[in-house]
Amino acid sequence: MRKIFVFLLTIILLGACSQKQTVSVMSFNIRLSPNDEFDAENSWLYRKSAVVNMINEVRPDLFGIQEGLYDQVNYLDDNLPQYGRYGVGRDDGQERGEANAIFYRKERFDVVECGTFWLSATPDSVSRGWDGACNRVVTWAKLKDRLANGKEIYFFNTHFDHIGSIARAESGKLIVSKMQEMVRPEDPVFLTGDFNANYDNEILNPIRDYMKMARETAPVSDTLNTFNNWGKIEPNTGRNIIDHVFIKNATPLKYETLTGQYGVAYISDHYPIMAVMSY
Repeated sequence: MRKIFVFLLTIILLGACSQKQTVSVMSFNIRLSPNDEFDAENSWLYRKSAVVNMINEVRPDLFGIQEGLYDQVNYLDDNLPQYGRYGVGRDDGQERGEANAIFYRKERFDVVECGTFWLSATPDSVSRGWDGACNRVVTWAKLKDRLANGKEIYFFNTHFDHIGSIARAESGKLIVSKMQEMVRPEDPVFLTGDFNANYDNEILNPIRDYMKMARETAPVSDTLNTFNNWGKIEPNTGRNIIDHVFIKNATPLKYETLTGQYGVAYISDHYPIMAVMSY
């Protein structure tokens, strides 16, 4: 009888261990705050509580922001205590300039390693790349997922240059090269960001060759623009899908452009996007 009990218990435990976990990953260009005078009624002052409302409503497990200045990053830290955060300013590696901060649900993930590299020919130091107009960075973290028996995953978040076409093309190559150096072949990898390139732009090809685009591969998806320019762009033109979630070693289940208001007409000039995957 004891042998039968042990056998059945082993089968149950093996079954539980083999079950895949789902993870939701969001990318969101939050629109930097110093443009308050230019943005008028769309300034961060009027949007910030709605941004928190959105995050609390959709509850991503992981999310990466773009254009986050440190007053914005600190506001999210203060109002989203369920998330841990890592990210540095692109202009000094500390708090100056925009931060592509990454956030993770603290009850689920432990940080194993994290870091930043610059999208340039000298990625390990503060620098501007190629024909870029600004310093640009990638923020990354190696995380241990408690719900998946300690499985290790990687999360990368970036913002490509808005002017330099060479910089955008070289940035994709650099990111893939860094991933190949850092990540084991079997580890799940997620890459989020504002790539300033439409989904069909060839500058994304180095990333496409290494990863899948969640929007294109999820069985439940949409084709809405991610850049809305405060509602001045029609949502269905298909020419302003410039924010993306890429995945590797995970199965896409759903992709969604989050067009809700959450308390204001537009929470940014970009819509957040979220992908749900399993691994």
